[in-house]
Amino acid sequence: MPTTYVQYTLQANNRTDIRNELVSLFLKEQPGTGKGDDCSSYRYTVETFNHYSVVLNRPVGLNKGFDFTVNIDGMKFKKKRTYSYPSHQNIVDILQAVKNSNSIQYQIVASEIRNIYNCLSPNLQNVTGITFLDYTNTPRPIEIILLTIKWLFIEQDITYWNWSGRNMLFSSLQNLGLV
Repeated sequence: MPTTYVQYTLQANNRTDIRNELVSLFLKEQPGTGKGDDCSSYRYTVETFNHYSVVLNRPVGLNKGFDFTVNIDGMKFKKKRTYSYPSHQNIVDILQAVKNSNSIQYQIVASEIRNIYNCLSPNLQNVTGITFLDYTNTPRPIEIILLTIKWLFIEQDITYWNWSGRNMLFSSLQNLGLV
């Protein structure tokens, strides 16, 4: 089955409604008929900033069911190989680098992360001009990381709904002095 590409804009603005809205969207996916080429595959473009996009890929071989990866089209991350879905450690490293380079500007970034955690849309105009260097030393806008954090929080809310959900990543950021 070919991959289905979907442009999607989230409408909900609280944790419960966000989860319900996204799960309802996933429930509209056509079922696959097997593995490999017989699997239904979806790519949801959920955010765009400049030439970057936040894309949710489904399915993924993680927790099955409603799980998805949060990818940044237009940017790569690196461990042993390059990939487009940042790990929580990638996010922490980027935020720490921004904080280390300008702690005054970083307070604005931290404020926007707190807003995102509270299901508010980030005000990207507040962070215009704040950049970080990727693994190739290319400057990248912090806006795309904030939009990615939004979807990492949502991913955790769906995967770990009955536990702490988005609080898992947020608590880590708090413990590291990043929010």
